[in-house]
Amino acid sequence: MALATRNEEKRRAILEATIRVLREQGLRGLKVEDVARAAEIGKGTVYLYFRDKQDLLKALVEHRTTEFYADAEAIAREDRPFFERLRDLLERRLAFIDEWRGLWGAVAAEVAQGEAKKAWLTGLHERYHRILTEFVADGIKRGEVRASAQPELVAAALAALGCAPQLPVDREAYLDQLVEIFQKGVGKNREGVPSRG
Repeated sequence: MALATRNEEKRRAILEATIRVLREQGLRGLKVEDVARAAEIGKGTVYLYFRDKQDLLKALVEHRTTEFYADAEAIAREDRPFFERLRDLLERRLAFIDEWRGLWGAVAAEVAQGEAKKAWLTGLHERYHRILTEFVADGIKRGEVRASAQPELVAAALAALGCAPQLPVDREAYLDQLVEIFQKGVGKNREGVPSRG
């Protein structure tokens, strides 16, 4: 096995251990020695890959977010009807939110202090917005989304609505409702047709 591959696997193991420790102990309880123990490595090994706890947390946000964006992009580019892909995108988004269980915002806020770090966080959000904008533009091109829809604005609405509800609801029914809202709002078959409720 190549050294670069082993290093990447070790780095990934540390990041996966970090998310487990965060789930168990929360952000305030996160200690590098606990991450090392969870990853079954020495504490010094963590510092071979990450300068400090801040660097580790930043890498964790990038790692998990990049994985989510890769999944979202793959779904968005599939050759299937727009609203089928939309449902899958929203389902993947909810799974991402569930996985983090409220930690993403706290971790991101911990590492996104100062202008440079805020720009880094904005860059992460911009990538997701680009994926959704291209997805909506594809829906327009395919004739499934009305031509007058503005891809960037619809993408922003998708990003905002693709969050987990604060109260317990049936997941499948919730996803169906979100897709229906978008279908009635921007679906091609709704162009020029008043809503009947």
